[in-house]
Amino acid sequence: MTPELQHALQRHTQWFGSYKKSGELKKIRVWLTVRQGQIEFLTPRDSYKVKRVRRNPRVICYVGSENGPAIPGTAQVVATRVEIMRVYRAYWKTHPIMMALIIGLRVWIEILLNYRVVVRIQPDDPNPLAGINDPAP
Repeated sequence: MTPELQHALQRHTQWFGSYKKSGELKKIRVWLTVRQGQIEFLTPRDSYKVKRVRRNPRVICYVGSENGPAIPGTAQVVATRVEIMRVYRAYWKTHPIMMALIIGLRVWIEILLNYRVVVRIQPDDPNPLAGINDPAP
């Protein structure tokens, strides 16, 4: 892993890029966690991100900032409660103040109502995140 990517990962944010029907790349800022070299984040199940991934799973993650290190890959939508809760707990480790003060309760309620899913990105080979788990379990 390059020092630039290592520094970018410490921010636990990314600009998630997925493709519209027109082929235009749409970037949206989201939090991220890394598990077994795969990037993951929570999002509403009816979000445009989910709709675009289901139509075209090819994505690009810009780690740390809108023009940060680009990691192309293939995304999938995961809706199992165990996986959603694991990412939710990881958010508490990476963004404790924001979770405690602003969004933690709202996201928890949305999880209980089956309104949240995980988007998981498998980076293309060679995977620059191979073997990484962040935050540590």
